[in-house]
This record gives sequence, structure tokens and C-alpha cells, in this order.
Amino acid sequence: MYIRTRLTIWFVAIMALVLAVLSYAVYQLTRDSLLREVQQDVRQRATVIAASAGGAAGTSLVTSNTDMFSAPDVFVQVVDPRGQVLSGSSNLSGRTLPFDRSAIQSDRVEDVRVGGRPLVLYGRPVAANGQTIGYVLVARSPVTIYRALARLRSILYPGAALALLLAGVAGWLLVRQAMRPLDRVARVASEIAATRDHARRLGHRGPADEIGRLALTIDGMLAALEDAHRQLQELNASQRQFLVDVSHELRTPLTIMLSSLDLLARVGRTDPEFQPKALADMRLEANRMARMVSQLLIMARSDAGATVAYQPVLIADSVADACRQLTPDGRQVSVECNGLERLGDAVVNGNPDYLKQLFLILLDNAYKYTPAGGHVTVSGTLDKDRVTVTVADTGMGIASEDLPHVFDRFYRAENAKDKEGMGLGLAIARHIAAQHGGSIEVESDVGIGSRFTVSLPVAGGGAGGDDQLVAAPEPVRQSAGS
Repeated sequence: MYIRTRLTIWFVAIMALVLAVLSYAVYQLTRDSLLREVQQDVRQRATVIAASAGGAAGTSLVTSNTDMFSAPDVFVQVVDPRGQVLSGSSNLSGRTLPFDRSAIQSDRVEDVRVGGRPLVLYGRPVAANGQTIGYVLVARSPVTIYRALARLRSILYPGAALALLLAGVAGWLLVRQAMRPLDRVARVASEIAATRDHARRLGHRGPADEIGRLALTIDGMLAALEDAHRQLQELNASQRQFLVDVSHELRTPLTIMLSSLDLLARVGRTDPEFQPKALADMRLEANRMARMVSQLLIMARSDAGATVAYQPVLIADSVADACRQLTPDGRQVSVECNGLERLGDAVVNGNPDYLKQLFLILLDNAYKYTPAGGHVTVSGTLDKDRVTVTVADTGMGIASEDLPHVFDRFYRAENAKDKEGMGLGLAIARHIAAQHGGSIEVESDVGIGSRFTVSLPVAGGGAGGDDQLVAAPEPVRQSAGS
């Protein structure tokens, strides 16, 4: 059932109840008022007749003037103290009015029937010298009142029914008009769902009432859905590109390793100098794959919200180990890890594998984007409760418009898209730093170089990571082969 139909039914039901109560109240008030006037009339007539029936001497009833007080619908009768009729108005036509001494004594108006005709009867005693010498009975027929009430009913009830019908039709039309904007909202929403046009809006042009607010809310929801859909499309595109990049990044070292194995199988025994070189190349590519898989694993654990165990770690050892594990590709780029002694025995609460991966990412990026003849410098400082490690290079630099996005997943700056990579390294580095209660800041100038600064809290002197901390009795020292 439509809302407009339900509203109309409720409206008609309420109107019917109101009209019924109002009609009943009007009828009863009118009836009571008219009958009260009749009762007041017979009381007044009886009082006047009783006063005249006492006579001048006040010793005997005067019964000869009853017709003077009668009317076509008014009847008068005089009786003695025993109730015997002494005289009556001629319109009684031989009928007598009922005599009820108790009603007269209680001054009560009665409803009686005489000859099948309803009458309103009132009796008044006639007194003389302190004694009751008779009674005056006055009756009036309410037939004309009943006929008037019948005419009122014949007008009031059909009129109420007609008014209810008109009100129902008018209510239905008004509700239909008021609900018409909702029909338009439903129609446009259905068209949007059918055409999948995420940019379309309802465009409500009516007043700012409840329906207008609903339309604005739906438009806001559609805008949010459009934005979410666009983000999902961008994410899907990034993931597709990510799969392509990962496939390419993994295929390259695998191809080199397989080629080296084939060459070893063919010439390894006959050329003793080739075997160490081939093994070194395979180790280089295996390390490269290991770093890539580690980054992917960190990203997957981050998305899953996995708990990471923390323990005291010597930060100088983590940086030094990352410097040792950096695998140059033969270009003339110098890598200097100087000033690490200034870190001293600074200890941070962290995961040794994650921290090493953090510095490897920064070193690998600095080395990859620095041309031949450039320099990569790693330095560290200890300042009260924080330790700072800086990785600086003399590479191509990052444009100012790209700086706010370098830590976003899958983001590749325009001047870096010709290099191999997936756009995940810096995002993972920032996540690791945040996990350890630290931060990464970047400064860069195009054509001059970049400077990445990692700041971490020293154990016992600042906030730790977001995950569960597992204390160890001694700080972990990284080995060169880990």
C-alpha cells in the first residue's frame, strides 16, 4: 500500500471521528437546550395558573379559566387535594393528565404519555391559608421539538458524511501533491541505479522541507559513493600496475639467476674463474629478491593489522648492517656511512628486521636515483631522548609538487617513472617509522639531491610503537649476514 493511501486513510479516519463527535455533541446540546426550554415553560405556566386558581378569598379553587392558559400544544388541568379532576382545558378532549403527588412534592418535571402522545408534565400545588386546596397540572407536547431535532439529524448526519467525503478527496489530492517530489526522487534514483551514472544527482528544486533535506542527503551520499568508486578504480588501477611491476621486478632477478645457473652447468667446470663471479651475481639477485619479498610481507602485515614483537635494538648496528647489505650495481656512486659512532649505544624499542628494512629502503632509493659520480651519505645524531639518522644523496631530486605524495602507496614521481620500482618503498618506510613511534621527513631540490631524516625515540625516553612491546634482556646486535 502506498504511503499516500495510508496517509489518506488515517486522515479520513481522524476526520470521521472528529465529525462524529462534533455531530453528536451538537445534536445533544441542541436537544437538551430545547427540552430545557419546554420544562422551563411548563414551570412558569403552572406557577401563574396556580396563583390565579387560588381565588380572591383564597378559600376555594377557581376552575373556570383553564382555557385562558392553554394552547394547541399546552394542556391545563386542576385537581383537588385527593386528585379528583375539577376542570381541564378543552384540548384534552376528555383525557386526564396523570397525577403524581410525589413528583409534585419533589418539584420534578416528568415525561409522560397521554393517549399515545408524549408530554412534559409539571404539577404545582395551590395553597390557601397555609393549606393545599388543590393542584394545577400543566403539560406541553414536545412533538414540535422532536420534529425539529429529526430535521436537524437529517441535515447534520448526511452533511457530516458529505463533508467527510470531500475532506477525504481533498486530503488524497493534497497528499498526492505533497508526495510528488518523492516520486521524482525515486524515479531519478532508479535511473541512476539503472544507468550507473555516478556523476548524476537528484537536483531537487523544491522548498527546503523534509523532502528537500532528504534529496540533499541522497545527493551527498551519491557524491560520497562517486568519490569511493573513483578511489576504488584508482586503487584497482594501482594494484594492476603493482602486479605488473612485481612480476617484472621478480622476473628480472629470476632470469639472471637461471641464466647464471645454465652457464655454470655448461662452463663452470672448465672455467674456474667464472664460477665465483656467477655465484656473486646470483647472490646479488637473491638479496634483491629477498628485500622485495620482505617489503611485500611488511605491507601485507600492515594491512592485516598483525602484531609485531618489539625488543631493544642498537640503532647503530641496524644502520651499519643496512649499509653492508646495500648491493651496488657497478655504477660509480660512493656510499659513505660516517658518523655512526655518534649514535653510541643508543637503543630503541623495535623490531630488528623492520628497522633494517627501513634503512635499506632509504639507502636503496638514494643509490638508485643518484647518477654515476654522485654520493650517498648516511649520518646519525643522538639528542637527549631521540635518535636521528639521515640519508642524503646528490641524485635527481624530487619536484616540489611531488613531495607531499612521495610516501603514498604506488606513487611514482614523473622524473622517476623510467626507473625500476613499485612505488611502495617509502610508504613502507613511513609505516615502519610510525610503528616505532618515529617519523620521516624529506627535503629535496631538483637536480641537487634529496635528504631523508628518520627520527626515533630512544628506549625509556619516549613513546614506543603502536604494537605489543616484548622486552629483551640485552639489545640485539645485527650481524653482517642477517
